[in-house]
Amino acid sequence: MPDADSPPPETADGLLSGVTEIPPVTLANVAVALFALPLFSFLSQSFVEIGPIGELAVQWTVAAAVLGVAVAVEGQSLPDVGFRRPAWIDLGYLLAAAAAALLAFAATDPAIEALGLRVADDAGTMTAGASLGVALAGAVTAGVVEEVLFRGYAIERLLAYTGRPLVAGGIAWGAFTAAHAVVWPVGNLVQIAAVAAVFTAVYVRRRTLAPVVVAHVLVWGMSALGQAYG
Repeated sequence: MPDADSPPPETADGLLSGVTEIPPVTLANVAVALFALPLFSFLSQSFVEIGPIGELAVQWTVAAAVLGVAVAVEGQSLPDVGFRRPAWIDLGYLLAAAAAALLAFAATDPAIEALGLRVADDAGTMTAGASLGVALAGAVTAGVVEEVLFRGYAIERLLAYTGRPLVAGGIAWGAFTAAHAVVWPVGNLVQIAAVAAVFTAVYVRRRTLAPVVVAHVLVWGMSALGQAYG
């Protein structure tokens, strides 16, 4: 945590002071949380394909490694990185997040078509040629792993040192969007950026992973079912 004598985080000096006080292990772990999966996606797309099951295993491994370092080395508890007990009101946030995410996809379609931006139905979903079971496993994996890495861990650790939810959420949102740029075309990326903004706002507001994880899984699960039966 920032030193007690540091400038208040509300000031520019306080923000800079907080950032410079991030321990190297935390900085490295945040970097892994934000950039390990995009790097893996790039390598798997460009050089070696390990198949959908292998990709799922890698994602879970990265999440477990980040959480392991957070608990064993950084001295954080699981509630410190987003695993907090949800309240009944979070059910409302869950439903609102899922609805807003679906609305974001629908609302951006006309603009994407008007601009002629390329859209791919299965880019980066690991569902091309995969069974429905694997596709649904991918939806669960994306919902849990991405929310743990990009929302829970990253936002909480950045917030601890910057003291600014907007800064912490903005960095995590930008990294999440950039992560998907590796495998998604521009049209899809616009939609993902909008959906990521919804999930980021909900997490920053509630500080529990439950509503964003379930909403994320629901949205991706509906997409997988739509591709299978649509």
